[in-house]
Amino acid sequence: MRQRTAFTLVELLVVIAIIGILVSLLLPAVQAAREAARRMSCSNNLKQIALATHNYHGAHTSFPMPAADSLYGYSAQALVLPFIEQGNLQALIDFRQPLLVGVPWNPTVNPPLAPVVGKPIPVLICPSDSGEVLYTQNNHVWAGGNYMANMGSGAGMNYCSSSGLANGVFWRGSTTKFRDITDGTSNTVLFAETRFGSRGVDTTTLLDAQTQMKIVSGGAPCSANADDLAARPAARFTGRRAGQWIRNLTYQTLINAYFPPNSPLPDVSHHGDALMGARSLHPGGVNVALADGSVRFIAETINLVTWRNLHARNDGQVLDDF
Repeated sequence: MRQRTAFTLVELLVVIAIIGILVSLLLPAVQAAREAARRMSCSNNLKQIALATHNYHGAHTSFPMPAADSLYGYSAQALVLPFIEQGNLQALIDFRQPLLVGVPWNPTVNPPLAPVVGKPIPVLICPSDSGEVLYTQNNHVWAGGNYMANMGSGAGMNYCSSSGLANGVFWRGSTTKFRDITDGTSNTVLFAETRFGSRGVDTTTLLDAQTQMKIVSGGAPCSANADDLAARPAARFTGRRAGQWIRNLTYQTLINAYFPPNSPLPDVSHHGDALMGARSLHPGGVNVALADGSVRFIAETINLVTWRNLHARNDGQVLDDF
């Protein structure tokens, strides 16, 4: 009789074990390749936004101006919609009408704009961020964005978006031009990325410093310097950050450099202004678009003084390589 050959159970288990080892070795490489692709896509988005801002400047002789009035509320990101192939969406917005109605401390969406505010804009979303794009407030659904306009260094009173003290490129009521960036466009941040908030309900304890903000109270808006705000105890923690791409509220569309990239400390909000930091899920740092239109990856180990100088358009500081 002919003897039949086959794998023994031991041999089969050995083969399975070898396959498992190979898969475990390949998986990190696959994940790294996927993140590299997502980071490249994120960088391309920032490049498009920077070029759109340049084109806006060419058409209007200044960078887009976030609305000075908090109830009008429109952001720089909303103003550049035609230059990021979103002209049809911008046609639905009458910038002469307020974005928000009601009392300033608890406004609601102007009804004609309700269909607009919840529209996600693909070029404003970093594919590395797995957080929730949509954000619900006062029964209205908003869409967020990962790319924030540079308001300044964040030190001292530079975090205040409505006082004229901001030393970046954008603030509420700004009309910055290229000629105002006296430190050089290759040395000044135009936009930087940050992470979506955790959404959900507010908490009394910090759950995640990367996706929550510390809310502090006491005093009028723009009445305390940044160091004082950072040292204050939290009234609560919230995940509302980066949830409204159309709105000029600081923690929704503006950013500053008080904290280094991916800071282990949460951002701080006071009366809508914020010590609002650059954050990402890219290992080791964040992407920024400079005012010359180039995009750089900035390591989270960057010197904090250099980081803040990068966000100031006219501080006269000579920067080392960053």
